Amino acid sequence: MANRYWVGGTGTWDSSNTTNWSTTSGGAGGASVPSTGDVTLFNGSSGAGTVTLGYDPTVQSVNMTGYTGTFDGVGSTYTITVNATGTVWVGGGTIINSPNITLSNTSTTARTFTGSAKTYGKLTIGGTTGISNLLIAGNNTFSELTSTKTVAHTIRIGANNTINTWSVTGTSGNVVTVNSNTIGTARTLTITNRTSGIDYLDVQDITASLAPVTFYSGVNTRLRSNVKGVAAIAPTANEYIYVLNTGTSFTVPADWNNSNNEIHLFAGGGGGSGAYASGNNRAAGAGGGGGGYTKVTNLTLTPSSSISYAIGAGGSAGASNGNGGAGGNTTFNSGAYTTTGAGGGQATTTPTSTGGTAGTGSTFNGGVGGAGSTSTLASTGNGGGGGAGAGGPLGVGGNGGAGFASTTGSQVAGGGGGGNGGGSAGGNASASTGGTGGNNNAGVGGGASNSNGFSGGGSGGGLASSASLTGSCGVDIVKAGMGSGGGVGGEGNSAITNNNGLFGSGGSGGRVTTAGGLGGGKNGGQGGIVIWYSAGAAPASNSGFFFLFG
Repeated sequence: MANRYWVGGTGTWDSSNTTNWSTTSGGAGGASVPSTGDVTLFNGSSGAGTVTLGYDPTVQSVNMTGYTGTFDGVGSTYTITVNATGTVWVGGGTIINSPNITLSNTSTTARTFTGSAKTYGKLTIGGTTGISNLLIAGNNTFSELTSTKTVAHTIRIGANNTINTWSVTGTSGNVVTVNSNTIGTARTLTITNRTSGIDYLDVQDITASLAPVTFYSGVNTRLRSNVKGVAAIAPTANEYIYVLNTGTSFTVPADWNNSNNEIHLFAGGGGGSGAYASGNNRAAGAGGGGGGYTKVTNLTLTPSSSISYAIGAGGSAGASNGNGGAGGNTTFNSGAYTTTGAGGGQATTTPTSTGGTAGTGSTFNGGVGGAGSTSTLASTGNGGGGGAGAGGPLGVGGNGGAGFASTTGSQVAGGGGGGNGGGSAGGNASASTGGTGGNNNAGVGGGASNSNGFSGGGSGGGLASSASLTGSCGVDIVKAGMGSGGGVGGEGNSAITNNNGLFGSGGSGGRVTTAGGLGGGKNGGQGGIVIWYSAGAAPASNSGFFFLFG
């Protein structure tokens, strides 16, 4: 492997021109053109002219750190293939006529593509083999992201990216994992074209285009926590989905169909209570209730008019010796339609611990938060109650499970989070075993003890070793990839990081350690609104509209 530096400013990168290649930075030209095993570098000593790509090179890697010139890919017909592992690309300079780039390495070693906020053509994750992990760093734009791999692999997103066409898909037994490079921090993907033919993805901490939704990921995709705007079934030509999770005003589309629409309102979940203690009287925090759900069908609206709405906030987390806050109400059309937020968990030094009340909706209510364990004996630790699941299109949210108390720290455990609408309750904790998370309506998704939920299931209750537990986003509105959230399991003897499921999940209750340390509760999940309509003239059958998957 050798380094090849571009020098002399303007020139053509082709198979025969050696004038602009040097073995040292800013050195004399005349070195061989970089080939398969060579590192290709453009830097501050390369000159400020234009590099024109004249053929399809294959190199080890490309690094443009400090480059001030212009790189001209001469349209989408030229492709640069890089076969390295580690950092395979670092963008720089001004890129015009964005080149296509293929990452050809077939090993299992991780790779990083640092786009440096540039615009590129098609980025291909190449090779059929190699269970690789690719990090895409920087706020970049790609004409397409695709993969030719036939094995399971991972794509981590390190910043917000625009991807005009997403065509990466997995297959049965070879799922493609797509997530943020930081657990709990969502990355935004702006997908320009409505995708189709995609399936078998495993998605976490990703927000895709919401208005309207354009990322359709297939019915065999698993949506975990902190996922918004990733839909399951590709719509017909006349179907549209909007997801509202911020803002206050919705402009009715010009092709709105008064006889073929659905509006789904999810209220905010209640926050979990912090733990309380006074002397030997100890109470772990209780879980927050799940937000309510209201469905509106075939609402008459005037095209291009402005409709006001309000998104219910998630209830605030209770600090130690503090109760959880109530979730906010979600309303649509100046309050003509509403669903109410859930109550926060409550605890006292009496000692008592009471789960947050269920949020109510005209269609289905949320679940009731789980109670934290209480005790009046010295050196007793107490596990927190699990947050409840929110109501959704398929039924009432599942209740949160109760925590477990013990004088042995490792046995203290939190109750499981409730499943989302139509799902089951979270399990009660027992010695050394956090309560299992409630399943969704399809009977899947609930996390085992001390593990995350998925597809609307609640997470399992925490243990002493807990670091992070997550209730997941519901997918009960399959075409929106959204729905009511599963609750989060309560804390065990160690603090947990709570990433709520959307929408309307209840937050978990805080724990008491055997030494008397007090944990805080966790926030409830925010509310939201999902709008679906078909611009076709005839009403569509909605018999298959709601569907859950694991």
